[in-house]
Amino acid sequence: MPPRRPGNPLVRAALLAGLLAMAAQGRAEYKPVQPGPVPDGCIALSAPGRCDQPGKTYVLTRDIASPTTALFLADGVTLDLNGHSVSYAAGPYQHVPNCGFEDGLAGWDVSRAAGAAVESADTVRPFVGHKILRLRAGDEIVSPYVRLPVADRSYYATCGVLDQRMKVVIGVDDADGRPVRCEFRFGSNVRPSCPQAGSPKLGGGFVFAHLHHLPAGKYRIRVRAETDCLIDEVDIRPAMDVGVAVVDRVYPWAYYKCILDGDAAAFFDFLKPGTTGDPLPALPRAAGAGTITIRNGTIRCGFDGIRSWAVQSTARQAMLVMENVKVQAAGINTNALYAPRARIANCRFEIDTPFIIDRHRLADSPVALIEADGSEVAHCEFIGGQGNLCVMGNRDIRIHDNLFVNRQRVTNHYSLMLGRCQGARIFRNRFEPEIGSGLLMYGSGGNEVCENTFRVAAANGNCEYATADYSTNAIRITDYNAKPDPAHPAVGNRIHHNRIHVTGRHYTSYKGYVPIATALFVSVGACENHVHDNEITVDHQAPGTPAEATAFYIGGSDNGGRYERNMITTNVPAFWIATRYGAASNVKVFDNRIVKSPNAPADFQPFRLGWWRHAATNVEFRGNRFENCRFGLTATPAQHTYTAK
Repeated sequence: MPPRRPGNPLVRAALLAGLLAMAAQGRAEYKPVQPGPVPDGCIALSAPGRCDQPGKTYVLTRDIASPTTALFLADGVTLDLNGHSVSYAAGPYQHVPNCGFEDGLAGWDVSRAAGAAVESADTVRPFVGHKILRLRAGDEIVSPYVRLPVADRSYYATCGVLDQRMKVVIGVDDADGRPVRCEFRFGSNVRPSCPQAGSPKLGGGFVFAHLHHLPAGKYRIRVRAETDCLIDEVDIRPAMDVGVAVVDRVYPWAYYKCILDGDAAAFFDFLKPGTTGDPLPALPRAAGAGTITIRNGTIRCGFDGIRSWAVQSTARQAMLVMENVKVQAAGINTNALYAPRARIANCRFEIDTPFIIDRHRLADSPVALIEADGSEVAHCEFIGGQGNLCVMGNRDIRIHDNLFVNRQRVTNHYSLMLGRCQGARIFRNRFEPEIGSGLLMYGSGGNEVCENTFRVAAANGNCEYATADYSTNAIRITDYNAKPDPAHPAVGNRIHHNRIHVTGRHYTSYKGYVPIATALFVSVGACENHVHDNEITVDHQAPGTPAEATAFYIGGSDNGGRYERNMITTNVPAFWIATRYGAASNVKVFDNRIVKSPNAPADFQPFRLGWWRHAATNVEFRGNRFENCRFGLTATPAQHTYTAK
C-alpha cells in the first residue's frame, strides 16, 4: 500500500516546498553542450599547443590529445571547449606488470629478497589494493622492463611505503642494465633525484625517484629495503602533466625532498635552463591581473600516472574562471585544479586517486585554491578523490550549492578543507562522502556554515590508523588547542541550521581498530565557536562494541565552545566532553533538545564526561530539554567540574 499523503493542503505544500528545495540543493549543474561553429572574431583551435594571443577567445573544433601537457593559455584568454575534450598524458604509457602484487610475485625478480612475502592488505594494513609486500632489511626486488615512450619528460619511479619508520632506496636501470642517474641543478646547487632513498611521512605514502631528460626506451625499477618494510604500487609513471596550463612562474621543486619540505611543483619540464622559475621563452606567460576562462567541455587524463592536474595555474594576479567543465582523471596524486584563486560554477570533477604521496599536503586535493580572496565555488559536483576541495589562506569566499562525494583513504583529507581562512560562507551544500569526513576548518575563524546537509558513517581503518582509534566527522574545527594571542585575537566560527546524520559502525578487519563517528569534533584553544540550531541524528549500529559515536566530540580543547538550541536524536550520548583526543574546558551546553532513540541501550545517558585521565572542566548545562530520558551522565573518575541548571 502506498504511503498516505498528509491531509492538510498547507502541510502538503510545505512538504513539496521542502522537497523542491532539497532537489535544487543537490541538482547536478554540469550540462554537455553540442559543438558549434566558431563565432566571428574567435580563433579556431584544432590541436594541442599555445593559445598565446592575450585577450582572445579560442574555440576548440575537435577532440584533442597530447602525450604530455596539452594547452598553454596567455593573459586574458577564454578557452571555449565547445563541447569537445582535451586529453593530457594521453601517450602509449604502460604500468610495471603486477605493480601492486595482486598476482603475488609474478614477474618480479626476488632472487635477492629471501624475506619477500605477499600479505593481505585487508587484514594486515590497508593501502591501495588488496595485497601488500613485506620485505626484510636488505631485500631487493627488481621489476620487468617497461617502455617509457616519450623522451625528455618527467616520470616518477614510485614505491608505496606504509609507515614513516620504513626506509627504501629506489633505483632505475636502463635497457642495458646500467643504473640511471638524474639530478636537478639550480645555481651552484645539485640535487640528486635518482636513485632516491627515503621514508614517507606519518601516515604512509610514496617515495619516488624523479626521472627527467632521459631518452625514450626500456627501463626497470629496483627497490631495496633499508629496514623491514611493507610496500605496494612499485611502478614508473608519467608525472607532472597538465591538461590546460596557465604559467606565470615555473615551480621546479619536483624531486622527493621537496615533497617533504612542503614545496609546490608546477611545469618542471618547461623550465628555462639556467633559471629557477622562468618558463621556456616559447610559452605564453600569464603575468597580468585579468580573467582567464575555461568553459563548456571535458578535460580528461589519458593515463593513470602520478602528480598531474587537469588545470594548473601559477598566475597569482589572475582570476581563473571555470564554467560548465567536466574533469575525469585517475592516478596517484591526480587532481583537477590547482590555482591561486578561481570562480568555479556548474562543473563536475570525477577523480579516482586511491592514495597520495604525502597526506600532510592538504593542497594535494582534487581542487585546491591557494590564496584566493574573493573566490567562489557553486553548483558543482565533486566525485571521488582524497578530499574534494581545499581552500587555503583566503578571505571572503563563498562555497555553496555543491555536492561533495569524498572517497577518503588518508587522514585529514576532508571533503572540504579550510586552512587559515576568514570570512568564508559555506551554505546549501550536500556532503555525502562514500568514505570519510565532511568539512575541516583548521586555524580558521569568522566563517559561517549553514543550511548544509551532512551524511557520514564511521570508516574502516586506514594506513595510518589501522590499529588505533580514528574518527569520521561531519565537521571538525581545530587549531590543535592553540593558545589565545592577545595581539591577534581569533574569531570563532558559526555553525547553524545544518542537518547532520551520523552512523556508527563496528569493524573487525584490523585488530585493535576503534572507529569513531561524530557530527562535530572540536579541538580548539584560541576562541569560542558557536554551534546552534542544528538538527542532528546519531544512529550507532553497534552499541556495546569498541566502536564509538556521538553528536559532539569535544577534546584537546581548552575553549570547547557554545552549543545552543540544537536538536539531537540519538541512541548514544549526545555530548562527549573530554575524549580519547584529550581534555576539554569551557563548554556551554544551553537550551538543546535531546531525544533518546527507541533503539538506545537501557543504560543510555545524554552526556558523557572523560576518557582515561582526560577531565572535563568548567562545563555548564543549562535549560536543556529531554525526551524519553532525563538529565544524566556517565563520567570517568577524573576530576570533572560542571554545573547543571
